[in-house]
Amino acid sequence: MTASPTTLNDFNTVRDVLSGSSVSAVFDAFWAPIFIVAMAFIHWVFGIYALMLVLFSVGASWLNHVLVKNDSQRSSSMFAKAGEFGLAVTRNVEAVRALGMLPRLRDRWYDLHARMLGWQQAASRPNDILATMVRFVRNAQMILIYTVGTILFLHQEISMAVIFVAMIVMLRALAPIDSLITNWRTYAGFASALARVDDILKDADDRDARISLPGLSGPLVVSRVYATAPGSDRPILTDVSFTVAQGRTVGIVGPSGAGKSCLARVLVGIWAPRRGSIAIGDHDLSHWNEDELGQQMGYMPQDVELLPGTIAENIARFDPKAAEDSSGIIAAAELTGITDLVKSLPDGYNTRVGTGGHVLSGGQRSRIALARAVYGMPAFIVLDEPNSNLDALAEQSLMTMLQKLQAMQSTVLIVTHKLNILNYCDDVLVLNAGTVQAFGTRDQIVDRIPRIRSQPNLMVIEGTAEGRRS
Repeated sequence: MTASPTTLNDFNTVRDVLSGSSVSAVFDAFWAPIFIVAMAFIHWVFGIYALMLVLFSVGASWLNHVLVKNDSQRSSSMFAKAGEFGLAVTRNVEAVRALGMLPRLRDRWYDLHARMLGWQQAASRPNDILATMVRFVRNAQMILIYTVGTILFLHQEISMAVIFVAMIVMLRALAPIDSLITNWRTYAGFASALARVDDILKDADDRDARISLPGLSGPLVVSRVYATAPGSDRPILTDVSFTVAQGRTVGIVGPSGAGKSCLARVLVGIWAPRRGSIAIGDHDLSHWNEDELGQQMGYMPQDVELLPGTIAENIARFDPKAAEDSSGIIAAAELTGITDLVKSLPDGYNTRVGTGGHVLSGGQRSRIALARAVYGMPAFIVLDEPNSNLDALAEQSLMTMLQKLQAMQSTVLIVTHKLNILNYCDDVLVLNAGTVQAFGTRDQIVDRIPRIRSQPNLMVIEGTAEGRRS
């Protein structure tokens, strides 16, 4: 199961329930049958009376749960959608304000919120009715036990003192049941959250159980890979197969929606393929320990975000050892040519970014993300549109970095829309509609690109062809 934005809320729900008073109510409930039996020993009529009250309370709560379950789920789902929509608007606030979208987006959020309130109100109606009935019975239970006791007393079956004893035992029998009913929704939410947390932990256990394998070495072999986005059954990649020799640099091109970014995510293990295999050397990547594998890989996503912390921490992937030995950070910065960029920042490598930190441009974030990708000099690197936000000087630094990585025998795969970067690639992979349309050496494929580009639904944005690598 893939972690979602609500995963932390699920963990908090489980923690709060297990550490709260609602747990003691569960254990107290085990005493209820004992007190009911005690009521029966006092007099069998009291036992039946207590049992009927318990069954009524539990039955009413169960019926309430059944009646409001669907509406409550719809309300919760709509609440989550409204929250996600609000966060998305916040993340894109500059475009929202500049394009005058705020009134329309506000109306959209109001609509989502109103629908959430509608489902919530629909769920509250049967809940209010049943809650009123339960409260009435709770308030009347002492009057009823007085009535039953008085009738038995008049028939000379019990004494007056027994009535008071029965009252005390009755309160002890019903108190834990009332507590369970009060926390019914809490337990229902806990059960759902626990099931989701259990799926996450099982997945984590499966990853932890994977053995440690030797360092990444050998060719990359992608064999008949089918892949979809998480939570979807629509294939994005279909029967993708190719082999890349160690130390080769591969440019991945194709139209928008061809599956290039999906392939990048699958190659680094962010998305698991539905079918097929991805291996480096003799080892399938699915057999690797995920954390150890990630330390030997470099990856730059298309949408670059830096985490709250210093420039040095972001480049070092928040490795605590880097605080003692910064040579890896310096090496990554020099390899990507960002040394001058870092020096221009207020506190150099100690400049804080993220919430409350220094504001970086898109190009600056991309260059720091490049340094993060090559930190530790990984043997396998995947870059998704690394030059989309770079100016001419920064793009030349990228080309120089590629040449250095080739000399280091690192295997590099670059998703790009620009032909100029292909001049620094050994091989070119052309994707279209989730399938491999062409794969071969740079000279073979670049010569065919005019013909490939003329085919329907395929467009490669051509850049300059200067600085062709020999």
